[in-house]
Amino acid sequence: MDISLIIFASGIVFGGACAILAANKNRDPLGWFALGFLFSFVGLIVIAALSPAEKSSADSRSKRRQGNGEFASNPKDPERPWLG
Repeated sequence: MDISLIIFASGIVFGGACAILAANKNRDPLGWFALGFLFSFVGLIVIAALSPAEKSSADSRSKRRQGNGEFASNPKDPERPWLG
């Protein structure tokens, strides 16, 4: 059996495992598939060791992007009070 086929197959397996773990931890599955494909076992260890990402941060980012372009009425940033 050709060594490149073995390396490719192990990359697919580790990439898939990293993508599944990333999806369960609310992280980017496609990016983690690529990292698992390239770095195999090391990528799997890293994603397994990471804590789950909070969904609220992604929700707040999407709300900011969909805003109507106006300033916030009550900003939470005390360093920039002129925004409110």
